[in-house]
Amino acid sequence: MIDAWSILVRATWGGNPVPDPDPVSLQAALVLARRNEVEGALVRAYPVQLADELSVLEAAVAGYRRNLAEACALLDAAGVRPILIKALPGEDFTYSNFDLVVGDDGWEASVEALTPWAVRRSVYPLERRTKLLLYPPSGPAVHLHRSVAWFDVPVVTTRDLRAMAGQPDGSPCLLPGPVDRLRILLAHAAFQNQALSLGELWTVRSLAAVASTREAGRRAASEGWGEGFDRTWVAARAAMARLDAGERQRLPVPLPMPAGIATGLEHARHLVATGTPLLALRELVLLVPLLAAKRRAALRA
Repeated sequence: MIDAWSILVRATWGGNPVPDPDPVSLQAALVLARRNEVEGALVRAYPVQLADELSVLEAAVAGYRRNLAEACALLDAAGVRPILIKALPGEDFTYSNFDLVVGDDGWEASVEALTPWAVRRSVYPLERRTKLLLYPPSGPAVHLHRSVAWFDVPVVTTRDLRAMAGQPDGSPCLLPGPVDRLRILLAHAAFQNQALSLGELWTVRSLAAVASTREAGRRAASEGWGEGFDRTWVAARAAMARLDAGERQRLPVPLPMPAGIATGLEHARHLVATGTPLLALRELVLLVPLLAAKRRAALRA
């Protein structure tokens, strides 16, 4: 009997679904797919066996696209051009919120524009200054960002993000360029999650085919985490090679905690050198306990 890991990887990474999988193993694969942000790919690979989940998926995706379009229309009317990060408008997106970067200059206008649309709001305890969650009556919330930051410590500059962003036909908002998308994805793994999900690895693979990893690394170095980018890219590349070879590995793929600490220290030195020592202190104070918590979460998954 083919197990859940093989069912998942063959369907979502290899594009070769297992014919007539065992129902119990398929349900276990679905649980693993949700942890790895590839639920949509697995469900669409088995539309008959997972018919109920397909209906739920399509409703969730419709809610995401509706809320994204409504929020972006309100922001556009307020003179703000938001940038959608960590997702694309046409994806099978099922997470509880989507991320829009509006900059410091667009923050107040964005909050004012979305407040009548939302029924409540909230903030994360460690990200009170740079992020705000605004919940509509149904569907995913808007996760509003001043910049691409983790725990209120900016990593990717909004100025550079805007300079490379574009708005393809049919998109309700700006989207980062491929180099920025790759950099944001690897920064998310290095600074926050301490792991790479199968969905993130899939996106890395597709971006690496069209984006210059050398340019992404150069820009990461200018932001103070060039060595951290290189380490995370090497880890991603090794994980992708193992998947291509059919070798088993933990999913999501945990990153070595010492590498996360080294990346945080590298970035904190950059913050001191660029005149923001209080941000550097915040990063250093939070570094080890947060990385340890994320590492434990990744190993439990």
